[in-house]
Amino acid sequence: MQEWSPDTLFEKAKAFADNAFTVDPRSDLFPLLASFSLEALGKAALAKIHPALIGDPRGEGQNILYAFGVPTKDPRTIVAKTVFSRLVLLVPGFSEDDAKACLLMAERRNRHLHTGEQAYDGYKSGVWLPDFYRAVMVLTDFMGRDVVDFLGKARTIEASQTTAKEDERIKSEVSRRIKACSQAIRSLNEQELAARRQTGEPRHSWISISPELWMKAHACPACQSKGALTVKHVSDRPAEIVDSTIYVDSIYSPRKFECRVCGLIVSGVPELRVAGLADEIVDSTESDPAEYFDIEVASSPYDDYGNE
Repeated sequence: MQEWSPDTLFEKAKAFADNAFTVDPRSDLFPLLASFSLEALGKAALAKIHPALIGDPRGEGQNILYAFGVPTKDPRTIVAKTVFSRLVLLVPGFSEDDAKACLLMAERRNRHLHTGEQAYDGYKSGVWLPDFYRAVMVLTDFMGRDVVDFLGKARTIEASQTTAKEDERIKSEVSRRIKACSQAIRSLNEQELAARRQTGEPRHSWISISPELWMKAHACPACQSKGALTVKHVSDRPAEIVDSTIYVDSIYSPRKFECRVCGLIVSGVPELRVAGLADEIVDSTESDPAEYFDIEVASSPYDDYGNE
């Protein structure tokens, strides 16, 4: 099972990255090797938690058993899409935006390898390299490894500068957007603002969009009206019993904010962070123990007995 160990996978990912940075950056090999590197590094991060996380669940369980040391013929690991979706759930700082960027690289790689499409035509490094750097920095940090060991000193400096510039660009853009919406709202009189809020604000505090996604009414950072914050259910804290009542805290992670009063739209964790909307949300619910555990309480035969 040595080939599924986090250290072995890390070294495989590093080898791909080393090769990527030695080829002509204008060639197809540059993004191709980088995509191989990202997938291997993602598997290394999952394997650090437990190798079973990279075992392909399809089949009769032999791949999962292999992760526990059971000899298996031709053990297979999960596909890139599953790798990146699991990283979102298990690696702090690896956002859905990171997963989307990594998956786009993997999908383009697959089109390049498995179809007649010239998938890398016009695919310049400025499109994908900042995303590559950010994912590498998050994953190496999670593994407790120095990013310099992976990228080298010169590339690490470039990665830090590139991600810093991207963060600054996002900060500038979101701040500009908030300011423009705020100024537009200030130009309205009280009656016009009241009318917009009457038609544009959510009518409910929480609305279910899907089993995992919810809409929560939240104050707009531009106009202070109520906007719609789309959140994703992440987990539930262990139930607590207080005075015969069960309390459960559900944890939600913000994904997008939209205000129909001033028109502000903020999407993705980096933008939400600038707008002050990226904090996880806790929603507490309470229930009767019988309801929580789905227990049917039978009536007592003495309920109608009188003590006359």
